[in-house]
Amino acid sequence: MKGYYLYFTFVACALSLCMGFTTINKKNGARKVISIDKGWVFHKGAINQNETVQQAAAFWKKVDLPHDWRIHEPYNKNNPRKNGYLPMDIGWYRKQLNLKAASRDAKVFIEFDGVFRNSTIWVNGHKAGMHLSGYTGFVLDITDFLDFKSDSNELTVKVDNLHADPDIAPHPWSEYGPGHEGWWYEGYGIYRHVNMIITHPVHVATWGSFVFSKNVSTEKAQIVVRTSIQNQTRQNQVVIVKTKIEHAGGKTVQSMQQVVNIKENDHQQIQQETEIMHPMLWSPDHPYLYTVVTEVYSKGNLIDTYRTPLGIRWFKFTADSGFYLNGKHLQLRGMNIHADYGGLGTALPDRANDKNIEEAKKMGVNIIRSAHNDPSVALMRACDKMGMLLWVETRYLGKDSFALGSIDDMIYRDRNHPAIICWGLANNSGRNDPGLTDFLKVMNSRAKADDPTRPTVFGCEANGDPNKTGFAFVTDVMGYNGGGMGRDDPDHRRYPNRKMLISEYSSGMGARGIYKREQVGTPTYDTLGDGRIFKRTGSLSSIYDLCLSHEDEWSHIAQRPFLAGGIMWSGIEYLGEPIGWPIVTSQFGVLDIARFKKDAYYYYLQEWTPAPMVHLFPHWNWKQGDTVKVWSYSNQDEVELFLNGKSLGKKNKIPLGHIEWKVPYTPGILKAVAYKGGQKTVSSTVITAGDPAMFQLTADRSAIKADGCDLSFITIDICDKKAVKVPMADNMIKVTVSGGKLLGLCSGNPQNHEDPSNPAMHAFNGKLLAIIQSNTRKGQIVVKVSA
Repeated sequence: MKGYYLYFTFVACALSLCMGFTTINKKNGARKVISIDKGWVFHKGAINQNETVQQAAAFWKKVDLPHDWRIHEPYNKNNPRKNGYLPMDIGWYRKQLNLKAASRDAKVFIEFDGVFRNSTIWVNGHKAGMHLSGYTGFVLDITDFLDFKSDSNELTVKVDNLHADPDIAPHPWSEYGPGHEGWWYEGYGIYRHVNMIITHPVHVATWGSFVFSKNVSTEKAQIVVRTSIQNQTRQNQVVIVKTKIEHAGGKTVQSMQQVVNIKENDHQQIQQETEIMHPMLWSPDHPYLYTVVTEVYSKGNLIDTYRTPLGIRWFKFTADSGFYLNGKHLQLRGMNIHADYGGLGTALPDRANDKNIEEAKKMGVNIIRSAHNDPSVALMRACDKMGMLLWVETRYLGKDSFALGSIDDMIYRDRNHPAIICWGLANNSGRNDPGLTDFLKVMNSRAKADDPTRPTVFGCEANGDPNKTGFAFVTDVMGYNGGGMGRDDPDHRRYPNRKMLISEYSSGMGARGIYKREQVGTPTYDTLGDGRIFKRTGSLSSIYDLCLSHEDEWSHIAQRPFLAGGIMWSGIEYLGEPIGWPIVTSQFGVLDIARFKKDAYYYYLQEWTPAPMVHLFPHWNWKQGDTVKVWSYSNQDEVELFLNGKSLGKKNKIPLGHIEWKVPYTPGILKAVAYKGGQKTVSSTVITAGDPAMFQLTADRSAIKADGCDLSFITIDICDKKAVKVPMADNMIKVTVSGGKLLGLCSGNPQNHEDPSNPAMHAFNGKLLAIIQSNTRKGQIVVKVSA
C-alpha cells in the first residue's frame, strides 16, 4: 500500500480551553484559576514516601493530565472481573507548584475534577487530604502546607486501586473489590483536569453559587442567585456583593448588590432576586447562555470575581403525555454513555467530550444519561453550549456519610448547568430488599435539600419488584431499564400518576461490519451479583441483530405517549462488560468505540432527523452464489434497489423498521434510490471492492487551536486502487506525526488488545482512527500514514 499525507493548519490561541471555568481577573487580588494539567511526573507501583523526585528520577516519567495509566497495560484473560481485563495497581503523581501568582495572604486551593480512585494528597510532605470516590470532584485548601518564600512547593498524589479505605464501610456498589466501582472499564489515575485556585481570604465559597430561574415564560423570568461568601480571616468582615447578569455578548441585563456581614472564620449565604424581561430561552435547538458575574468588594477594592452559567428554561414530566420543555412537548431521545473513548481510555481532553455530543446531536439525540456516575465538567459544558439535556447520576446507593456526601459533591458542583434536568439516585436497584428503599428515601431527601428545582429519578432493572418494596414510589420519575421494559404498560395502568421513561433500551450487541456471527472464543458462564446466570459467548455479534434490537425496542417506546421517551443502552460502545475472551468491549452502541458508525446509527437518522436520507447495507464483497439480506433505512416514502443498473423493485418505507430485499450476489454496484412524493431525492451506493491499495484520510477539523490541548480526529479508510473502501481490510497501519502529537489510535475492533499509544495498529473492517493533539506552536501538523 502507498503512504498518503494529510496536512492541516491551525491557528494559535490563548490557553483558556485547558483552564477552569471561572474567568481570571488578575487585578486587585481577585480570583485566579490556573490549569496545572501540564508538567507532572508519574510512577506506577509502590515507592518509599520519603523518596524525593530527584532520588527516584530514573523510575518516573513525564506526563500531562488528563492521564489514564491503565489503558496502556497488557490485557489479562484470567482477570475474574471481566471488565476489560486490565490490571489494578498503585500510581504516584508529583508536580512542582508555581506560586508567583499568589500573594502571601492569599488562599490556595487545588481542584480535582476526578481521580480514579482512593486518592491521598500531600503538599511538601504533609498530608493535605484524601478522596475515595473515583467519580466525584473535590477541592482541597492547601494554604497552610505551602512555603510562599520558596520556589519549590511539591504536590504529591497517590492513587491506590489495590486497597480499601478502612474508614469507609462496605457498600452494595463495592461488591467487586476495593479498586472498582462499576463493572465496566473505569481507568486509573488523575484522569480529569486539575486547577490551582488562588483567592482572597474572603471569597465565594467552593461551589458556593447557585443560580436558577422560576416562573419562567416567554414574557419574563425570575432569577434567583444564592451565594455563599467565605471569610477565612480572624476578623469580622463587611463586604459588598455585586451581582450582574450578562447576555452572551457581555452586555449587562440586570444588576443587584447587597451588604454582607460575615463573622470570623465563617460563611454567610445571601439570596438576590431579579427579573429578566423577554428572556432568551435555553433549549436543544437554541442553547442560549447568560452569565451571572458575582463580585465581592471590601473597602472599595474588588477581592473576588466568580462567574456562573445561566440557561433560562422550564420543563416538566407528566404521567400521561411525557416531557415538556419551555411549554412544548419534547420526546426524549437519548443515549447512555460511559466515560471512556477509544484510543484514550478515560483520560479525555475537552475536545473528545465535545465530539461525543456533536455525534449524538447529528443523530437526533437530545438527552444523555451519564451512566452510572456524575460526568466530567467538560462533558457538562459541552451539553450546555450545544444544547443536550443531561441526566446526571450518583454512583452510590446508601445513607451513610460517604454516599450522602457524594450526593452533595455532585449536586453542589453541577447544579448550575442548565443541561441537567434530573438527578439519578440509583441504578439496577429494584431488588427485593426493603433496606434499599430506606436508603433511597434518605438520598432523595438529601438531593431535594441540595437542589429543590429538579426532579429525582432512578433506573430500575427487572431483578425484583420495586412496587412491592416501595422503591418505585420514592423519586419523582421512574426509569425502566432494559430488562424492565415490559413492566411499563401494567405499571401505567396500576399507577396512572407515575411519571415514566425508559432509561435503558436495546442492549443489543453488534460489531461494526460484522453481518454473520463469528465465534472467536470459548463460551463461559458467570453468576452476576444478583444471582442471575450470564453466558459469555465469546463471539462477535451480527449488526442485523443489533438493528433488530433497536427497531423492536424503540418501536415500543414511540407508540406509548405516556412515556417521556427512551435512552438507549448504550449509545457508544465501551471497554469492559464484554461477551467473553478475547473480546474486551461491550459491542453495545450504534457508534463503535472509535465513534465510527454502525448501521444501526442510520435507523435513528430515519426516525429522528428530517434531512432526506437513505442508507444501504451490508457491504458488497461476498461469494458468488451467496444470497444476501440487503437492508435499507430511509426517512423518505419509497426506496428502489438497483444491482448493476437493473431495478430489483421499489418498496414503501416500513414505519419504525427497515426495508429488506434478498439478493443473489453478483459483484458490481448496489444502489438504493429514495423517493418523496414520487420524486427522486437521495441515493446510497455500495460497490464491490478490490485489494487494498491506498488510503483516504479525513480530518473532522482541518484547523485546531495551538493550545496543547485541542484535537483532530482523523479517519483512515483503506481503499482499493479505484478509491473504493475495502470493507474487511485489517492491514497494520503506521502513523507518524510532526508539528503535533499522536495521542492515540483506535480501530473499533472488539478484540483489539494493542496499546493505543503505539504508533501502529491493525485496522478493523477497513478503518482506523488517529487522534492528533496540537502543541503550543502555530504552524502545520503533518500526518503520514503507511502500511
